[in-house]
Amino acid sequence: MEIDDGIERFGNDRYEGYCVDLAEEICKQLGVKYTLKLVDDNRYGERLPDGTWNGMIGELTRKVRL
Repeated sequence: MEIDDGIERFGNDRYEGYCVDLAEEICKQLGVKYTLKLVDDNRYGERLPDGTWNGMIGELTRKVRL
């Protein structure tokens, strides 16, 4: 993937913007590592008739446990 300057980037370096900058700062403050990834179904998140969610909201509700 290329970002404006024509340099090929990999991993978290493929993404840019406010949310990426915010995630980077939060993780730096907490001392944790992270990997950004696109969701498998390319959706933001919509509540389905059975009460579950698709998209990034669905991935978070299924995979993130506090």
